[in-house]
Amino acid sequence: MPPDMRKVLPCALVLAVISVSIASAQVRGFVGVVFDANVVSVIDGDTVDVLPAGQKRRLRIRLEGIDAPERGEPFSVTATRSTRVLLFGQRARVEGRDVDRYGRLVARISVRGNDASLELLKAGLACHYTQYSQDVLLASTESEARRAGRGFWARDAARPNCASASRPSARQEATSPQGLIFHGNIKSHVYHAPSCRNYNCRNCSRTFRSEADAQAAGFRPAGDCLHR
Repeated sequence: MPPDMRKVLPCALVLAVISVSIASAQVRGFVGVVFDANVVSVIDGDTVDVLPAGQKRRLRIRLEGIDAPERGEPFSVTATRSTRVLLFGQRARVEGRDVDRYGRLVARISVRGNDASLELLKAGLACHYTQYSQDVLLASTESEARRAGRGFWARDAARPNCASASRPSARQEATSPQGLIFHGNIKSHVYHAPSCRNYNCRNCSRTFRSEADAQAAGFRPAGDCLHR
């Protein structure tokens, strides 16, 4: 290797590391934030690209709480097509939850109040991703799709890896409410659990990890949740 190249390579590596760190920090800036975005591309059943309002840079998002069939697996094309129908070209409400090891924002996305993670589970086109989510609403939605035999839960349907027979049921793995995110209405100061009718209300831009956190911040349970 020429001497000049030996000097250039370390500099290039440092610049690459800095660039990745900056990009990661930018993505982490969306964690815990609720924002509007246009869905500009659908990669597969659980991955999309969005353009946040007022931004010029695309953001890759992994739908939180679900695992859709991988490319080449049964129902992968159907799941991708369903996500495209649900989200592509739509103005969406995005709630950032985490950043995964690939640098993608893990988030819940909804259009006109329809949560994409829930819709895919409901159709039997995704599994509840119990390795990372203990959301009881997602668990019960998957269980209902199983009972109804929708999508790849149909009796004679070929199943993707996420729905393998050896996998414990989502209901068994998600018996704890840990991992729930509560939405707080910044105008009325009430909070909603995921099972509440107005969970994705227009002014529900505050998020809380627990009811105790919501109450400590001065929020009270919403009327549509009092039956819980």
